[in-house]
Formats: sequence, structure tokens, C-alpha cells
Amino acid sequence: MDEFLGIVGLFAFAIMAGAVCGIIAIAQLSNLKQEIAQLKAKVLSLELANNKLSHNEGEDKSVDYSTAPANSNEPTFNQVSPNQPNQSNQPREQVKTPATSIKPPANISKRKHKLGGKNHTPSLFTSLFEKLRSDFEQNWMTWIGAIALALGGIFLAKYSLEAGLLSPTMRLTLGGLFGGGLIAAAAYMHYKNSVFEGFNNYIPAALATGGFITCFALTLLAYSSYSLISPLSAFVVLGVIAISASAMAIMLGPVLAVLGIIGAYCVPVLVNTGSNNLFALYMYIGFISLSAALVAHKVQRAWLWYLLWAGHLGWYIVGFTIANSSTIWLMGTYGLLSVIGLIAVPRLGLKLAVVETRPHSLKRLINALPSHPLMLACIVPLLIAMLFDSDNYLQWQIINALGILTLLFLVIKNSRWDLWQGAALIIAALILLSTPSYYIDFSDSLFIFKHPYGGALFLGLALSAYGLYFGIKWAPKRLAFHITASFSVFIMIATLYAIIPNHALAAAYPLWAVILLISSAILIKCAMSGATLFQRFSYWVGANANITLAITMLLNDSGLTIALAIQVLLISVLINRYRVPMPHWPIKALVAALLLRLTLSPWTPSYEALSVLGMHWSLVVYPLCVVLFYVAAKCFSASQLKVWLEGAALHCLALFITTETSYQLVGHYPQFGSLSFYEQALLTCNWLALGCVYLHRARIAGSLAKLYQVAGMALAGAAGITALSTLLNANPFLSVIYIGEIIVFNWLFLLWLVPAGLVLWLYRLIKPLYTKVAPFILIVAGALSVLAINGFIRQYWQGPYIYISTGASNAELYSYSVIWLVLGAITVVLGHLKNQLLIQKIGLGVLAAVILKVFLVDMANLTGLLKALSFIGLGLSLVGLSWLFQKLRSRVKQA
Repeated sequence: MDEFLGIVGLFAFAIMAGAVCGIIAIAQLSNLKQEIAQLKAKVLSLELANNKLSHNEGEDKSVDYSTAPANSNEPTFNQVSPNQPNQSNQPREQVKTPATSIKPPANISKRKHKLGGKNHTPSLFTSLFEKLRSDFEQNWMTWIGAIALALGGIFLAKYSLEAGLLSPTMRLTLGGLFGGGLIAAAAYMHYKNSVFEGFNNYIPAALATGGFITCFALTLLAYSSYSLISPLSAFVVLGVIAISASAMAIMLGPVLAVLGIIGAYCVPVLVNTGSNNLFALYMYIGFISLSAALVAHKVQRAWLWYLLWAGHLGWYIVGFTIANSSTIWLMGTYGLLSVIGLIAVPRLGLKLAVVETRPHSLKRLINALPSHPLMLACIVPLLIAMLFDSDNYLQWQIINALGILTLLFLVIKNSRWDLWQGAALIIAALILLSTPSYYIDFSDSLFIFKHPYGGALFLGLALSAYGLYFGIKWAPKRLAFHITASFSVFIMIATLYAIIPNHALAAAYPLWAVILLISSAILIKCAMSGATLFQRFSYWVGANANITLAITMLLNDSGLTIALAIQVLLISVLINRYRVPMPHWPIKALVAALLLRLTLSPWTPSYEALSVLGMHWSLVVYPLCVVLFYVAAKCFSASQLKVWLEGAALHCLALFITTETSYQLVGHYPQFGSLSFYEQALLTCNWLALGCVYLHRARIAGSLAKLYQVAGMALAGAAGITALSTLLNANPFLSVIYIGEIIVFNWLFLLWLVPAGLVLWLYRLIKPLYTKVAPFILIVAGALSVLAINGFIRQYWQGPYIYISTGASNAELYSYSVIWLVLGAITVVLGHLKNQLLIQKIGLGVLAAVILKVFLVDMANLTGLLKALSFIGLGLSLVGLSWLFQKLRSRVKQA
């Protein structure tokens, strides 16, 4: 058996030595191929240079290359001075032109131009793919050999186990020696520079990779299969192996770094000690992250940082699944230290020195990557835990308050993180909202000074003071400081106002109003002495917001809407006064939010019985918003924002007409499941009016034109469905429905005449958009007009009930003929005056229908000669109308 083991050992050693020699030979052959390729490239460049020189000898004119751009990427020949001998007459053997100074021939330049520009360079993805492909072609056998070595060590240990050749301890020891030998060989070859240099030293890296994988696998085998070591020992050994691989990556390249980082972060998964010690886990992860950061910094590979962030933050999230009340402070410390370690230290250094203080544009601030995603990944889990863990809300609130301090401290160090002040404001508001309401005793009049109300006021004042100090004294051109100073108090008190019960507002309002007014006075003082335009504008807007909020708290629910509308006007006035080149999207967003609030308010339960100044709220709020939006639009003489504000004013006017009419009619807003006849008539008018407003707005809405068109057509369709339902189910001609006793100004006016005018307006709006649908809409307008006029005539004779089953007198029948005869004649004359053939056709059609009705209905009781004469008169009248129509049409053609 010993001889057999000796033979096996010699055979394995021979195979390993042959493999190493083969790998070295392959690497040397690869070097020779590269050198041959470089020599061929140099020979080709020299031939191109000789061809170029011979071409220049045959030319009579010399080309002046001195006019080439100084920053050109293409090298050129030096121009020969006329006073110097022409060097092109020298023998070609004496011309020495470096390969790097060869200018490519014209045909090559043309090919480059066809490929897309002067210097056609492949994309980043293509370059990376080519590099990987080249590395694989040159070193694929090397890496296959490394994998084979690692598998060989593992299989050798497994075989020895199955064959029972050696004891488990001896087998694992031999396997460890094999892995350690590979690592030592890799270090020796790198030290001697046996094959390559730098990070392309693939042979040592491949050997070291095989060695570390072997050691990793054997340690797991000793722990899981043989139970030779304890979980703690396995944990420590695997960690040491992973860290060693990462450390050796500094010498041998990033491949080992990947192995070390992945292996290190996987150790807690592979080895479970069963203690559930979160502190020990985070200590280990922190140490691994520190080591990986050093390796990634030395190796200079971006994807190593991605592995580091994924492993570190992954275990951070896992920690929340096993955390309890005793580990809350550990989770908070880990999260905040992660902000420092993953973001601040790599950017600012270990001393956290100031690296940048200059202001940046909003686009550049948003693109501060990867700082923003990492910050959110560290802070958001703490916020979620604070919002959902009501039993330990106070501890989480303190941790998130420390998070605010951390973010504000880092903002001072780097101006690229100025947006973190907005994150600090959001965290402050969430701290307030996370306090359960049942912990607050509103019966105590001093609750406004206690947590969370007192804490919210403190945070608002502290953030405002922070913004004022650094915005005025330290960084006057960094707008984020001024915004923080202007709106911190406003946001915190507005949040308090939103969550406080109505019965407790009386106790809190005096203090809040005083704070808001004092803050406004300070901001106005700062605005008067502001150094920059945006600084003054921010302070003015913040002061107006505080004053508006103080007034709002005196009012009811609609007070906030009025306050925001006043804010739109004040901002517009300030922009117009100071000529601030402010982007329009903040005002547009505020106006859009207001319009959404105004649109949904009628169907909000708290607005059902709401009154303002002793009147129903819609009688005050909608007209006031119309005036405020219209005046604000006047501040922008020639701007897209003017169109936006005018459209908002028009929308508020349509909402006022739509909602207030229904409320005044039935005492509540429409309940669409049970609409009465009168509500249907009002809704038809209101929806048609609102649809026409949207379609009219679409003409000047710019990029939002399509949205307005869709909304307008939807409202017009809803109005059409309601009108059709009324015509079939609640028609005054067919049902006993009270329509009123006043002539013309009765319910028929709203049922048919007003919709007829709105449909005619709808026809004019839709005609340019949908030419095929427009004629049908015109027919609908005509039908509604006919119903309205006939209804008015019948109401005059019948009174408030006009259903047909009551019959009609001769006088009523004759009145139809007279009125329609007059209307037809007026229509014909109007069409002639306006040279509109369509109007003339409509008028002549009306006259023909009236004449037909006179002779067939009105004179139906005539007999004998009178009946014959009536038909003769009918024929002559129709012929006369035909002649009149032809005459008018010929005149139109001549014109």
C-alpha cells in the first residue's frame, strides 16, 4: 500500500509539474505572438510612410501642414522650409519616420468618415467585450488549469475519504498543504516576475485562485462533513482565508479580489454558529467591508465597489429580520456608520475634510451618484422601522434625528450633497408622523411643548437656523441652504396643523402663529439684505408661505386652498418684480395640485356642509381662485406659464358653474346613481360646458393639448349619454314633468336650448380635429334647437306641463307655422348675407317643412275647391323656394 501511495504521489507530482510547465510555455508562446504582431504593425507603418514620401516627390505643390489644428489627434509631417534642402531627395534608406508619426492615407480616412466621423471609436460595451474576448483567447487554458487544480485538490480529498487511505485529519492536512503550496507558488512567481508584470500576471493569479478555493472548500468540508472544527473556528478560518485572498489581490489583480469579497460575505451563510449574535455579525461585516474597501481602492475596479456595497447593505437588511428591541441601537449605529464608511470616507478621506463648497446646478446635484442611492439604502430602512414599530418609536426617532445631524454635517463637507437637506426635512416630518396619536394627552394644555409637538417645533427652528447661518455667513450662493432656511418652519407647522385634532387647534394656534410671524419677519429682513437674486426670492417666498399658513389656520378646510392660491399669486408677483429666471415647473406643479384639490373637493365628505364667511364654500372659493389665477397670469406677459394660469382660471370657472348649480338645486352634489330630471338637465349643461372649456384649452395648451382633448371628449360623451337618457326616460313631451310657468326661461331652456348652443360651440371646436364626426354634431345641435323652440311654443299654450297626450288647439298649430316661417326666412337671409350656402340650405329646408306642414296639417280640414287650391299653393310655394335657392346659389358662385 505504501508503494502504491508513493507511485500515486509521484504521478500526481509529474502531472502538476507538467501542467505548470505547459502553462508557462503557453504564456511564453502568447508573448511571442504579441511581439510578432507588433513587428508586423511597425513594418506596415514604415511601408505606408515610404509610399507617402514617394507620392510627395511627384507633386509640384507642397502641402502646408502648419495650418493643422494644434489640438488635432492626428500627427502630421513637419513642413520643409523653402530655404532648406528638400529632404525628400535623400535616399529612402536615410528617411527615419517613427511609427507613431505616420498619417493614415486618404482612403483610410474616408473609410473612417463613412463609419461615422473623423475618429470612429467603438462603444464602451464593444471595447469591453473585445478586451474580454482577447483575454479569454490568450489565457483560457490558464484559467481552465486553475479550475482543474482547485477541483483536483477537492477530488483528491474526497477520494481519500471514500477509499479510506488516510485519516480525515491527514487528508485535510494534505489538501491544505496542496492549496497553500499553490498560493506560495503564485506569490513566488509574482515576486520573481517569472511570466508577466502588473495586473496582467495571470499565471500567479490563476494558481492563487485555485489555492484559495481549495482551502475554502476543505475548511467547509472539515466543518460540515467531518465535524472536526467548531462553528466559531470554521467562521474564523473562512474569514481569514477570504481576507487573505482580498489582500493578495493587491498583488495579483482584481480576480482574487472578487473571490475574496464574495467568499468573505458568504461566510455567515455557509457557517451558522447558532448564536444569532447580531453584534458579532456586524463587527465581522464591518471588518470585511473595511478590508474590501482597501482592496477596491488599490485595485481600482468599479465593480469591486458594487460587490462591497451589495454585501454590506445586504447583511444590513438581513439584520432587520432578526432584530429585536435590544438591538435597535445596534441597527441604528450600523446604518449611520454605513453612511460614513460607504459614502463619506471614500469621498472625503479618513479626516472627513471639506472637498467642495462651490454651488451646483439642480441637474448636477441629482446626478451625484452613487452617493444618493447609498444614502437612501442606509436611511430608508431606519425610517420604515420607525413608522411600523410603534412599540419602540422613541428609540427609532432618536436614531433618525441622529441621521439628520449626520446628513447636515456631510452637506457642509461637500456641496454635491446639498439635496440631502431636503432628505433631512422629510425625515423630520416623518419623525413627527411616526408618533402614535394615543400617546398624546390633548387634555393637557402644555402638550404643544411636549413630544412630539415640541420636538417638531424644535426641529423646524433648528433646521431654519442651520440654513440661515450657512446660507448667509458661509455659502451665500448655495440655494439649498436658503430653501432650508425659508421652509423648515413652514413644513413642520403645516405637518402639525394637518394631524392635530380640531378641538386642540385653539390651544396650539397662538404659539404657532407667533412663530410663523416671527420667522416671516426674519426672512423678510434677510431678503432685504440678500446677496443674490435667488437668495432674496427664496426668503420672500418662505415669508409669504408662513404668513399664508398663519391665515389658513384661522379658516376651515377650504382655507388651505385659498392660501395656496394666494401663494401662487405672490410668487408670480415676486417673479415679475425681481425678474427672477425661475423654472416654471414648481408653479405648474402647485397649480396642478390646487386644481386637483378643487376638482375633488365637492365629493369630499368634509366639504358637504362647509361654509366660508356665512356662505357655502364653493360660492367663495371658486370665484376667488378664478380671480387669483387670472391676476397671476397677468404677471407673465409672454410666457407659456401665462397660458397655464389662464387655463387654470377657466377650469375653476367651469367647476364653479358645474358644482354650485347642482348644490343650489337639490342641496347636495350630484349622486350619479339616482339623478332626477332637473339634475340630469343641469349635468348635461355643466359637462358640455366643461368639455368645451377643455377643448378650447387644448388649442393653447402646448404639450398638454392631447390630454385636454381626451378630457374634453370624455366630458362631451358623458353629457351626450345623460341627454339621451333624459330624452328617452324623462322627456317632458312624453311624461308628466313640471317645467315651469315662465315663458322661455324655464327648464326647457336648460334642457335643450343651452345644450344646443354648447353643442354648436363643440362643433366649432371639433371640426378642425375630427372632420368626419363634425356633421353629426351639427345635426345634434339642430335637433336640440328644434326641440327647444317647439317646447317653448307648447309651453306658452299649455302651461307648465307640455306632454303631447293633452292635444293641441288650432291656434297652437298655426303658431308653429308662423314662428318657423319667420325663423326659416331669417335663416335664408342670414345665409345670403354671410355667403354661407349651408345656412341657406338649412333655411330653405325649414321653409319647405313649414309650407308642407301648413298645407297638410293646418288645412287638413278643408274640402272641395279650397283643398285643391291648398295643394296648388303648396306646389307653387315649393317651386318658388326652389327657384330662390337656385338664384342664391348662382350668386354665390359668381361672387
